Amino acid sequence: MKEWNRAQFEREIQGDKPVLVDFWAPWCGHCRRIAPALESIEAEMGQSCILAKLNIDAEPEIARQENITVLPTLILYRAGQRLGSITAPDAKAKIEDFLRQALGR
Repeated sequence: MKEWNRAQFEREIQGDKPVLVDFWAPWCGHCRRIAPALESIEAEMGQSCILAKLNIDAEPEIARQENITVLPTLILYRAGQRLGSITAPDAKAKIEDFLRQALGR
């Protein structure tokens, strides 16, 4: 998964393609545990959805702007709009269910 900075985040969430952003921090053990699940989902979704990571320690302004209080928080965007979010998912299946519901699939 790509690691984004503020400029990339602001540009990429404006597109027509859905974007799932993993708000994380290097000290977050749970964030590290779900990383393989997110990489697997990224490989499975192919070109239908963009997945990226945003380190809240490196981009604290975005974390405040997006009201991130629990890590990891995954937020799905399309055309600059927040379609939904999930906090601290404990399984790949929960992330997949969230994506299906949020994308209407």
